[in-house]
Amino acid sequence: MKCVFNASHFTTVIRKDNELLAQSVYLSTSIEAIGMVRADVSSFMINGAEWEIYRSPDNLLNELADVPELKGTEAFLNVGQALRDVIGDRGGGLPRELLAECIRGLIQAETFVYQERGYSSPEAYDNYWEELSADYCRYFTNLDKVEKHWRDHVGPFERGRSLYNRCKKSEVWVGQDGRISSGGSFIDSYHELCVQIRIDSRGVIEECQGNFLRAPDRICFENADNLNIMIGQNLADLSKRQIGGDLGGPQGCFHLVDLVYDIGQAVNEVFQGMRRG
Repeated sequence: MKCVFNASHFTTVIRKDNELLAQSVYLSTSIEAIGMVRADVSSFMINGAEWEIYRSPDNLLNELADVPELKGTEAFLNVGQALRDVIGDRGGGLPRELLAECIRGLIQAETFVYQERGYSSPEAYDNYWEELSADYCRYFTNLDKVEKHWRDHVGPFERGRSLYNRCKKSEVWVGQDGRISSGGSFIDSYHELCVQIRIDSRGVIEECQGNFLRAPDRICFENADNLNIMIGQNLADLSKRQIGGDLGGPQGCFHLVDLVYDIGQAVNEVFQGMRRG
């Protein structure tokens, strides 16, 4: 088999005094780009946002842009509409996704600045998220069954400058018979999982498997059992919403959904390249 596509998406959040800097770098066979968001550590209000696309097919997406319209917007769960209103599909939607990944990183990093965010204790912070995230994923939907709460998983060690790190990877291999082997991994400060998918020359899934290496609780590991539901579907045609439904909805894992979707996007890019010749 021959490797025909490779992509990595790395997000990191660091703290400098009273400001958080989130950076999301996308590096693939066809694109190199970065999104950056600066936010106040207490309010999470955005102080600055920008993106830079250095390499893209025929350089059509290349651009360095500042986004002053986002200044003063809260970098939290309700930011999606603001990103759509301000950025839309500019740059093929890549800039919006880069900044969204930055904000997802900030939300994940909140664990280590809970006091600045106004919570009196780790337990108070846990309680807030347990109420907010009911029916959000398998972990939060089954709090009565979990053996470890979030703070137990994170541990007692506090972080100083580097608050959060995440890396998503995907790659595509093509055999002489036209069959495709694709796979990817998701690893961040709290989770680790891998997926491998084999598809035929039409894009139909023949095999789909994976496993968790780290997660907040053992109940999260059960999500991997849902992957065989994907067999028989055309991977490149599936939306993230469809994948989310297949992989369990509120009984699933959105990190697993993201990973399968990213692998599908990688496969889709390979198919588009084949059609162009």
